[in-house]
Amino acid sequence: MQPGSITVHPGSPDSYSVELTDGMVLTIGRKATGGGNNRLVLAFPEVSGQHAEIRCKPGTWTIVDSGSTNGTTLNGTPLTPGREYTLKNRDLIGIAQYQLLIDIPRESQSAEADEQDQESTQFSIKLINATILVGDIKNFSSLMEEYAANPEHVMEVTGKLFELLNREISRNYGQLEKIAGDAIMAYWHTGGTKIDTNLSAHQACLSALKLKEVTNTIAGNRSYWPFPNHALALDMALATGPVASGALGRAQGNPALLGDTANLAFRLEKLIGDDRRGAIVVDSNTYDLTKDRFKFSFLGEFAIKGRQRAVNVYELLGAL
Repeated sequence: MQPGSITVHPGSPDSYSVELTDGMVLTIGRKATGGGNNRLVLAFPEVSGQHAEIRCKPGTWTIVDSGSTNGTTLNGTPLTPGREYTLKNRDLIGIAQYQLLIDIPRESQSAEADEQDQESTQFSIKLINATILVGDIKNFSSLMEEYAANPEHVMEVTGKLFELLNREISRNYGQLEKIAGDAIMAYWHTGGTKIDTNLSAHQACLSALKLKEVTNTIAGNRSYWPFPNHALALDMALATGPVASGALGRAQGNPALLGDTANLAFRLEKLIGDDRRGAIVVDSNTYDLTKDRFKFSFLGEFAIKGRQRAVNVYELLGAL
């Protein structure tokens, strides 16, 4: 029989999966117990030490919240601690900032679950035009290495930073898609017309500049950023184009963004080197839609994984 899996942050270049098989109990948490592949450790401080369990019983896979502090959601619905919930293929589990996608082998799905899955996936995904922002804290891994004895402190400070950034995103009509460790992802979508797409791109550029202001202010305040050996900088990338928006197979779940535009935003952000700490880079679509109101610098053509042609990349410098 084919194994199943649970995927952390599906659709992201940083996603990874853990294999699941019938008879297995997967423990999930910040300090999850269990040997080998029987545990999934999620390091964010909002995750409880022993947060939840996935029980892979033949014919029925279930999830149980183990009395966590901040709760667990299944397709956007909070779970009652201690109660066992039946899982269906492509269900989306939410734990703190983590999104977990369940892939159940057909042999392990109940007839009821399979029927419901077929009905609910028909209208769960729609194609939209959006401008996507991806931000990543520069050299975060070296910061975590220095504070390896107290990672909770680093994640607590980072969580407060992202809370402030999310407020700024909301003020500029953006929607937070997810926070994953040291990265933040948001998007702007106002409608399907060309004017709507233009407005979304303008709002995203304005928000990115505001996020840079907030980050620079926090960087100079030791009460907010108490890491003197690690200057705070947030590298950001914007990409505009079509994305699949939906609940990854479940109509009632939390929306996620998938597709080439989302992947492009993540890969553009990785182009920012140490010589451009805290830079904001954009693709040609975003540039063409916003060049009448913002100042840019052309950085050149870059070969991007998954793209047959080189991509023109620009740095957003400010408003005109």
